[in-house]
Amino acid sequence: MSQSLNHHLPRVISRRQACGLFAKAGVASVFSTVPLRDLGQGSTSTVTGKSVPALRGFDALLLDYLKQNKSVPGASLAIARDGRVIYARGFGWADVETREAVQPDSLFRIASVSKTFTSAAIMLLVQRGRLKLSDTAFPLLDIDVPLDKKSQVDTRLNTITIHHLLSHTGGWARGSAKNPFETWTGFDPMFFPVEIAKSLGVPSPAGPGDIVRFMTTRPLDFDPGTRYAYSNFGYCVLGRVIEKISGVAYGEFVRNELLQPLGIKDAHLGKSLFSGRAPQEVHYYPSGDKRANSKNVFGGPDVQWCYGGFELEAMDSHGGWIATPSDLVQFAASLEVPTRFGALNAESIQKIFARPAETGYAENGIEPPAYYGYGWHVQSTVPEGTEDWHDGLFGGTSALLMRRRDGIVWALTFNTDNDDNRQVPSEVMAPHINQLADSITKWPV
Repeated sequence: MSQSLNHHLPRVISRRQACGLFAKAGVASVFSTVPLRDLGQGSTSTVTGKSVPALRGFDALLLDYLKQNKSVPGASLAIARDGRVIYARGFGWADVETREAVQPDSLFRIASVSKTFTSAAIMLLVQRGRLKLSDTAFPLLDIDVPLDKKSQVDTRLNTITIHHLLSHTGGWARGSAKNPFETWTGFDPMFFPVEIAKSLGVPSPAGPGDIVRFMTTRPLDFDPGTRYAYSNFGYCVLGRVIEKISGVAYGEFVRNELLQPLGIKDAHLGKSLFSGRAPQEVHYYPSGDKRANSKNVFGGPDVQWCYGGFELEAMDSHGGWIATPSDLVQFAASLEVPTRFGALNAESIQKIFARPAETGYAENGIEPPAYYGYGWHVQSTVPEGTEDWHDGLFGGTSALLMRRRDGIVWALTFNTDNDDNRQVPSEVMAPHINQLADSITKWPV
């Protein structure tokens, strides 16, 4: 079975100036559609959104990439400065078959970029005194483990804290874990909802709560808090903690408490099947075999992997969101100046990007330049400062959100996962976007 891989962004990061300040964002509401041939590129691809003359270099960068990579249908890029979205444009096709252009307000699956929402929601509960980072997650959830399975519960499970889950130190190593359903090594339970449902004797596919319940009888791969191992499942558990403490569904809490106060209204949890495609959501085009040759986790005829080969609904708190790049940069901007807007205060934001004591240092005590905080990868360079990012990848989806150290925030999404060279589009383009941003001496006001 194919699995989502979290490819880490290549460390091609240029030096930047001190961080800037952010003010509340707003997106231009007038969208125009301009054929690429009108920009002198000799193609019929499109660019939509309000033209920003000072930033036309970004237009050329994305348009040239699409021209050179015929397997990449469309993309969308948004840039914010001082908390205001100053650039939001769509490129290429949201739907190749209907020739529907990507718009600045087109919705994309953002995959693991969703973790940035979940970490902020957890920190909001901590900020409000509803939760502590030292709280142990599984005793809090009080999961009903069947009597005949209680002897299989790993005693270390009850030592996993909220901090461990946020920093991917909870004890699960998907790359080396023994797979209970396959002969090969490696197990991410988020991609086995049918098998888990059958094991538990519950309706298929298993929801996130059932997946957590199943995992209580699986052995941990290492002692919690002793090392970093990226874990989608750990963030699934955090979603259940949010629901337990808040008393409302995970997606509802994030939308009501974090996103809507920022004016973000379109971002929401996505659906697995093509029939569940939201208004304004792009069509996904996975690389490789595009035939309907994956088993449908909901039953029925085979499907493309991206439309029912996995259960997006179960991935809510680690990878289930759909959003526009403008939504993402508005959210990221709210983590800059908490005294001006956004739900989180300065202390909460500092903790999100802080260096974890367990994994942020080498054995000799030296601080390596890169580490994972709470829902964000952090690149720290002295004396320039830090920049933060998260990528996301599913079949048919590539996304990246970046907070630069000069105060520029950008987000880039694609509706495919590989380009003509079998490389991840967002990761290919990230260094080029940063280099172009470095070269700009006068940004639009």
